[in-house]
Amino acid sequence: MSQQLNKVQKRRRRAAYLKRKKTAARSRAPKAAAASAESAA
Repeated sequence: MSQQLNKVQKRRRRAAYLKRKKTAARSRAPKAAAASAESAA
């Protein structure tokens, strides 16, 4: 059970990291990038 939970947490952490990275890279229109990432996740 712990393994499954860790997998989910890791995926969520990774998604959050990628979203932060994307918004940082594309400083203009960060709202749109965050919204698209949210809908994809």
